[in-house]
Amino acid sequence: MAGGLITSHFRIHNAIQFFESFNEASPTHYFFFIGKSFAWNNEVDPPTPTDTYQETYYNQWRDIMSVKRIQPSDVSHVVPRYDWTSGTVYDEWDDQENLQLYISHTIQEHNYYVLTNENNVYKVIDNNKYGPSTVKPTGTGTTIISTADGYRWKYLYTISAGEALKFLTPAWMPVKTLQSQDSSAQWTVQDNAANGAIHTILVSNTGSNYLCNSNTFLTVTNATSFVLKDSATNLDGAYAGSSLFIRAGTGSGQIRTITNYRGTTRILTVNNAFTTIPDTTSEYYISPRVIVRGDSGRSVGTRVSAYVSNCAGGFINKITVIQNGEDYSQANVSFGHNPLYGSGANAYVIIPPIGGHGSDPVDELRGYNVMINVNLIGSEANTFASNNDFRIIGLMRDPLLADGRTANASVIDQCTRIVVSGVSGDFQADEIITGLSTGAKARNVYFANTNASRTKGIVRVIRETTNGTGGTFLAGETVTGGTTGVTATVVSRIGPALQRNTGFILYTEYREKVERAGDQTENIKLVLKF
Repeated sequence: MAGGLITSHFRIHNAIQFFESFNEASPTHYFFFIGKSFAWNNEVDPPTPTDTYQETYYNQWRDIMSVKRIQPSDVSHVVPRYDWTSGTVYDEWDDQENLQLYISHTIQEHNYYVLTNENNVYKVIDNNKYGPSTVKPTGTGTTIISTADGYRWKYLYTISAGEALKFLTPAWMPVKTLQSQDSSAQWTVQDNAANGAIHTILVSNTGSNYLCNSNTFLTVTNATSFVLKDSATNLDGAYAGSSLFIRAGTGSGQIRTITNYRGTTRILTVNNAFTTIPDTTSEYYISPRVIVRGDSGRSVGTRVSAYVSNCAGGFINKITVIQNGEDYSQANVSFGHNPLYGSGANAYVIIPPIGGHGSDPVDELRGYNVMINVNLIGSEANTFASNNDFRIIGLMRDPLLADGRTANASVIDQCTRIVVSGVSGDFQADEIITGLSTGAKARNVYFANTNASRTKGIVRVIRETTNGTGGTFLAGETVTGGTTGVTATVVSRIGPALQRNTGFILYTEYREKVERAGDQTENIKLVLKF
């Protein structure tokens, strides 16, 4: 049986669906959580979570201490970061490249885009036959940018200061595709992208013995007839079938096919009259004609045209596109020339992504990773313990409140709260609290006194376990700390704010302990790979 293929587009689709679920009319509610204040068996080598139902549901819920809702502004598509560095050889965009190779995210592997120190992102359209990049691309326009090192670049977007602060790391950088006009340079690029416009034709085999010639005209007879200087060959018909391109001067940018050439008089005739007639100051270039045939080009406006811009030594070294055309999804290349002079050259067309270069950066840069950025600021309105540490972080979707409603608060304290009186001292963080009548047990996260004499307070606990028959802490019973021996009388018990084992835990990670303090902020970045 033949094997199937999960495409990168499927991964991108899943990442987009997840990203967009934060902004839907009835959005999915995602929450970040922390848990497990007590030590691992080996604190410097935490275990790796296993994808079992017990561990990814029940165990996590027992350890959750606090929860914070993830806002749409906390989420971004991200891609591996490649900083532009002089002397680096960058890959170029190629529609024939195996997209599955990009999954590895190995730095400097398939680095066909760069981030500059202005936080501009450019895609490599042409890498000058795998030459080193020595000139940094600049500019935010819609046209292809050519640099002196032979590279050609397409500006895609700029990472804003806010986006850089939240989502730019040494390994990752944010990417987005705009859905509406925001007057940015990126929107202009997206709006002006042309589907199936061809910007690159690459030479795969240079062949040999081709004829080319460059100079200015000796005489211009009329719009179709020209006399060449002595640098041209004296062989009759040698240039027939090749192209005549006006490189500079009057009439520059026009190209015609040579239909006849008389070597003895060096008179050259082209197939159609030039719209702007060149003169004796015009610089021309004669080279094999580039013929592109594909599934577009029926009209002049949609047709790609190009010329061999370097055939030094009789080799077809480089092809330059003159008119990009549009709506191509496939094309092939052949050469027109006198068959007596030159053979063996081959070239192929690079087809842009659907919509054209710059139309959809998330798709073009393979943005099937999503970063979530969460800041934990102090006690987060007294819902996050600032005098204890945590070792588990995770992501959950659509948990329910204890009363069955959908949770949507910004921050939630998930500890069970045991209100006590007659406290004989301070309970110690992480010690086991036991009800002497019920036999219920729980692990203390932190104890907060509520009066000056320190005889009343609230014990916030996790890992609450019953006496085996569902019984838990009851008003009037005495509780004691397993480490300190501190005792207190239960006034009331307030269960966790969220209904345990509701919603879905989507991600969990075990870490070395993260120590907290009331005046600090933890910035946590999660990268989800789809």
